[in-house]
Amino acid sequence: MSSLSQTSTTGKKFGATARATVTVRTTNIDTPDESEGIDALPYNDRLEVSDGSGPVDALAGALKRALVPSNPSLDYLELIDYKVRILDPESATAAATRVMIEFKDTQTEKTWTTVSVDRNVISASLNALADGFEYALIEHSESATVRILSVNRRPKQYTYGGDRLRDGQYDHK
Repeated sequence: MSSLSQTSTTGKKFGATARATVTVRTTNIDTPDESEGIDALPYNDRLEVSDGSGPVDALAGALKRALVPSNPSLDYLELIDYKVRILDPESATAAATRVMIEFKDTQTEKTWTTVSVDRNVISASLNALADGFEYALIEHSESATVRILSVNRRPKQYTYGGDRLRDGQYDHK
């Protein structure tokens, strides 16, 4: 997704312009035997850092680095389009922004778009990114739980089971 050195449209090399740090909580699938006498936590917290060509690229890279070890199918996930629209321009810097992100699974060639609205463009971008990753998890996993702990102002937890959302509901805390 992102690399430390990229090439501009003029052919010049340039470095990363943004860095993101995320903490993601996933379900611990590698619990030790109870006979070993070790009390294992039911979750794993992963702290990851990524550089990118902008804040959204850096966030996407950090999320991917945090989630791929426990969800290898996310390795095929690509962000292919990112759009921002100001919904109420008369509000100036307090305006609500709508972020639309298009994703592609390079293995299945399937694409999907997520949308988020917030007065903070980075929060809206993170929420749209998280929704895109969650959708990929739903499509490829029997069950998945992801909790983004430290990027957004409010922790969010998403829990899914099988191909359907658990109890047919979106579990958003």
